[in-house]
Amino acid sequence: MSRTTVAWNSGIAVVLLAVALVSAVHGAAPMALVLTSVVLPFGVGVVLASFRRGWLIGVLMLLAVGVPLLGLAGLTGFPLGRAAWFLSVLAGWFVGAIVGSRRDQHGTGPGGDQHHLDWDVRGKTFREWSPTVAQVEAKVRALDGRDRTLVSVVRGHGRLDVCNGAKGLFVLFEAGDVRDDASWRMPAKPALAEEVEVRMGDIVAPVDRGLLIDLDRAVALAPAFALGTAVRPEPDWWEGPQVLTVRPSFV
Repeated sequence: MSRTTVAWNSGIAVVLLAVALVSAVHGAAPMALVLTSVVLPFGVGVVLASFRRGWLIGVLMLLAVGVPLLGLAGLTGFPLGRAAWFLSVLAGWFVGAIVGSRRDQHGTGPGGDQHHLDWDVRGKTFREWSPTVAQVEAKVRALDGRDRTLVSVVRGHGRLDVCNGAKGLFVLFEAGDVRDDASWRMPAKPALAEEVEVRMGDIVAPVDRGLLIDLDRAVALAPAFALGTAVRPEPDWWEGPQVLTVRPSFV
């Protein structure tokens, strides 16, 4: 999540909490009810959003938990109190999105212990922690170069990106340590012949035909990287910083 998005989320959360607090104060005189109608739903929103729960689950939580709690708090007779509840949940949701994003950036633990699968659909990125081989292979097979354009596997400081997928052709990048430019490599070498236009959504870039691999090679290499094993037969890798002259066109 970018700094601009964090700033927007924080500002929206502050405004929603301010409106919720004003509503609660006017809707429930006892301070205990005021705090209940703001703090509790705010916490619910933070937890749901930080753990990437969907909006449907949020709605179910509001119906299954929110309404009974409103009754217990004595707020069912206060329209402004109910408004405070829902505004506080929304505020918590924006704050939870920031918390979840920060947690994703730091991975599952210190020291590069993170292991996750990312995939892009129509410009939006989704994530699965500790993915299975079947999940990695399915995401690679689903690439089409238009709506589904990129699959990434991260293991510690290592990373593998599979791009394109249109016409059964893929561009694959792998790095043993993303902090070292020289560790980037591709499982093919430039043919120094013709270039092919490769599409990733709205991005089209020319790529040496020799750097493209087929589906069988892509679904062999990606799961192997996810497992931390080598694939046989070992591909003829093109390695070094020169790989980064191709990768920025896509990732």
